[in-house]
Amino acid sequence: MNGPIREDDKIEYNIRKYQRAISVAVKTPYSIQGMGGEEAKREHILNLAMHIMSLKKRLHELTGRYAPLVPKWPA
Repeated sequence: MNGPIREDDKIEYNIRKYQRAISVAVKTPYSIQGMGGEEAKREHILNLAMHIMSLKKRLHELTGRYAPLVPKWPA
C-alpha cells in the first residue's frame, strides 16, 4: 500500500494488537514473584479490554463498523 497509513488502518492494527495481548496475558502465570498475582492479571486484562472498546467506538465513528477487517492474530 502506498501513501500514508489511514487512521482506520492504525485503529484496526491496534485492536488486533491488544486482543493478542489479552490472549497472551490469559496464558501468563502472574503468580511468579513480582508479577502481582491474579488480581494484577485481572486488572491488566480489564485495562486492555477498555482500551479495545474505545478503539472500536472510534472505528465505528470512522467506518460504521466495530470489527476490524484484518483477521485475528495467532496467540
